[in-house]
Amino acid sequence: MKVSNYSPKEKYSWRAKGILFVFVLTALYSCVSLKKIGIQVSVLPEYPLAEDIQSIVVLNRSMTNRFINNDSDTLIDVKLSVDTVFQDSLAADTSIQVAAKALYESGRFDVVIPKERNIVRNDSEKIAHPLTTNYINDICKDFNVDAVLVLESFDELVKTNYYLLQYADRNWYNATTDLSYLTEWRLYRPNDLRPVIRFQVGDSIYWRAECPSLKLTAEQMPKIKDALIGGGIAAGLRIAEYIGPHWIDQTRYYYLTGKPEIDAAIPLIENNKWEDAAEIWSKYAEIDSKTIKSKVEFNLALAAEMNGDLDLATEWGLKSFKTKYTKISEDYIKLLDNKIKEQQINSKKSY
Repeated sequence: MKVSNYSPKEKYSWRAKGILFVFVLTALYSCVSLKKIGIQVSVLPEYPLAEDIQSIVVLNRSMTNRFINNDSDTLIDVKLSVDTVFQDSLAADTSIQVAAKALYESGRFDVVIPKERNIVRNDSEKIAHPLTTNYINDICKDFNVDAVLVLESFDELVKTNYYLLQYADRNWYNATTDLSYLTEWRLYRPNDLRPVIRFQVGDSIYWRAECPSLKLTAEQMPKIKDALIGGGIAAGLRIAEYIGPHWIDQTRYYYLTGKPEIDAAIPLIENNKWEDAAEIWSKYAEIDSKTIKSKVEFNLALAAEMNGDLDLATEWGLKSFKTKYTKISEDYIKLLDNKIKEQQINSKKSY
């Protein structure tokens, strides 16, 4: 189930704070003053949550009386064909812990995962009725949060296939394992302010081994427990990407000016101190040399983007473009413009 995007607050939007990594390489362009910088930027989630949700508690309501904690030492036997649905308590718990951690690390939410995080169920139904408003109100009050994310169902299907290829001089053993997971989550808010949101999250994980002996083939295949936990991890990460931003690697460029007093800002950006770097560059934004001025303005545009101000970044980018045209500045302005449009579109799509 796919979703739209989150329009983050200024303190979160497109800011590399705390997780920026930097590496400086020789530029692919002929101009030696142009350098490449690697950053991590926030990618908008598929389902954007409204700005009134700043904190979430994550609970597990999926574990019916059919759930068990499967044996952690059991290998998937490559000699046998397995086609079984598992409801594993540890895998389900892993899923909510991974989701909580990923949501917190996105920088978008404060997240609480209680020690007593399982909502007791004695039935065998796959999906229970939604939790009552009074129950959600009490949870939000007890943990001082804005919303409750609940794992409502958790199923995993494991299929294995084993076959032997026989050649004139040798045998070759092959085994495959497919794990499909299907989960359902609900997001509750207090006081019935908005309808309960349902998320279905499902996908599959695949393992394959080919070895000249049965023993080696079996050793390459996962234990049942490891496969089930892997599905729990994948489901937790997926729901976090649905409702919270995540981070990807991107490339930006900046300029060296050849002036030590201006380039003193470079060590600062290598330590993610973009505001301090911008303070240095801004002192030389009116320098007489158009070549240097354009470079300084370009660097100030980058600093503004890294500090979360796309409008200011565009303003500095346009100044650099007008002071002295470069293809780099033209492309960067287009990039910023696309990001602004994306934010404007997604700011209207919140849940």
